[in-house]
Amino acid sequence: MKLRDLASYLIVPARADAPGQYLGEMKRLEWIFIAVRWLWVPVVFVLARLHHPAQMTTMMVLGGVIGLFNVFACVLNVKLKTRGAQKVLGLAMLVFDTLLAWGIILLFVRDFYTAAYAGFVYIIIEAAIRFGLAGSLGMALVFVIGLYGAYMYRSAAFGVRFSVSGYVFWAVLMAVVAVAVGAIVNEGKRQRALSERRLHENTLLSERHRLARELHDTVLKTLQGLSLEARALGNRTDTTLPSVKETAQYIEEVCSRTSREIREVIFDLRNQGEESGIASQLARGLDEWSKATGIAGDLALTGQDIVLPQESARQLRNIVSEALTNIQRHASASQVRVNVMTSTSGISVEISDNGSGIGRGVNELDTFVTEGKLGIAGMKERAELLGGRFSITSVASGTRVGFNIPLPAISPVERLGDGPD
Repeated sequence: MKLRDLASYLIVPARADAPGQYLGEMKRLEWIFIAVRWLWVPVVFVLARLHHPAQMTTMMVLGGVIGLFNVFACVLNVKLKTRGAQKVLGLAMLVFDTLLAWGIILLFVRDFYTAAYAGFVYIIIEAAIRFGLAGSLGMALVFVIGLYGAYMYRSAAFGVRFSVSGYVFWAVLMAVVAVAVGAIVNEGKRQRALSERRLHENTLLSERHRLARELHDTVLKTLQGLSLEARALGNRTDTTLPSVKETAQYIEEVCSRTSREIREVIFDLRNQGEESGIASQLARGLDEWSKATGIAGDLALTGQDIVLPQESARQLRNIVSEALTNIQRHASASQVRVNVMTSTSGISVEISDNGSGIGRGVNELDTFVTEGKLGIAGMKERAELLGGRFSITSVASGTRVGFNIPLPAISPVERLGDGPD
């Protein structure tokens, strides 16, 4: 895997699912409903004795049915191994609890006033916890329709008149409970999902920073040391041994190129999730380069710092990085200055040094390629890829590299405050 591919994989990871974790949470939730359901058995018996002793037998049968289904739920909650099967169990038990609640309501429906209807609040709460606002509203609709049927049955079977006020009271009450509980559950789920996403992002960002530190403190320093040793070997080798000298130059080039790639990976790992402007990014890169080479570097910004799309920012950083590498290897400079100018029409970057100078301009690009100086050709190609222009000239003391990039080629952009100066 190439270093650039590695960076892309780490920066845009596939979002991992944790089915085992969610299955465990579903099982714990089911155990809570099972425990609450066991409380229904004594409640049913107490209701029978206090309210309708004549219905004692029927209520005992209902209590037995509750116990039987609860044992069934316990066994399945232990044995089920998939989230889909667990959802089916939850839906089945919700249906069972709904039928049980209507059974109790129908036992007491002959009375003109009864508190048995309030028991359906539990069903609405259970539906909200299992399925959110949609579940609670669905159960409220079931209650409104079912209550109308119960009132009609009461009128036909027991001669109790239809109470419009009672019907409206219970229908509105259940609707309010359904909306309130469902909205609270939905908001809780939303907040939890947001917290989990933030935790995932923070964990991933911490891991990226750790990887960046590891790359910087181990591989990058080793490659830099190897590059210096190769350069020293080339300088010490007798010119009559060109093969050894060429090998040393090749090793130095490979190490320098790999170091640049690793440095770019480190920058991407550290910068992901930060909305920093391009001037701020270049300033950090220049600072790291100065520390590594001992060459003083300074960056000045004219205009406002702007945030660029990731790929455009990477291309700009690569142009500047290649220019700094050439200064390190060929210019014998002690001072580098980077000027960044932004406007509504585009971005201009100029890199100048106080070194020995290149002695030629960008028009002699073919000569650079023939001599194996592909870095300059690469800088020009990157600038043109973004729709810009590239220039390189010798000045009185040193070399000046410049390129202009139009903003339409790299939009959208986002304005920030003033950057480094």
